[in-house]
Amino acid sequence: MAIGSIFDIPDDVVPDGIRHHRLMVRRFGPLIAIAVAAAAGVLAAMLLVGSNSAIRGVPGFILAVAAVPTLPLFGVPVMGGNVRWLLALVSSAALWFSVGVLAARRSTADVVSSWPEWRREYLRLAIGVWVGALLGLAVAATVLSVNL
Repeated sequence: MAIGSIFDIPDDVVPDGIRHHRLMVRRFGPLIAIAVAAAAGVLAAMLLVGSNSAIRGVPGFILAVAAVPTLPLFGVPVMGGNVRWLLALVSSAALWFSVGVLAARRSTADVVSSWPEWRREYLRLAIGVWVGALLGLAVAATVLSVNL
């Protein structure tokens, strides 16, 4: 295998064979995890930009938190700022990359594996991230709404 592109395939790998599929899942699984989050983020931005109603605002905000689950950690829903957004985006990209790597490792533990196995593992992990981020927002909203 020559040093260079991630698209290089070793000479001993049969195209569309078992090792080929495992190699593709391990190489591109983390990138696809980031791409899914980026697509949700773009959809959230399309819903939120110019939104004056809850019909577009609520789903847009939920999608934004699903795409960038570290937003609440940096206080973005309450406080803004470019640095906060940048830190949230970078940390969320690292989180989604890690989820993709973990899903790729878990799905390729079997000898015969491909994208359906990766998708199953990714969804298990992603649902946990999404539920955790949304529950964190729900707890924060509950705590902030109580008058002391």
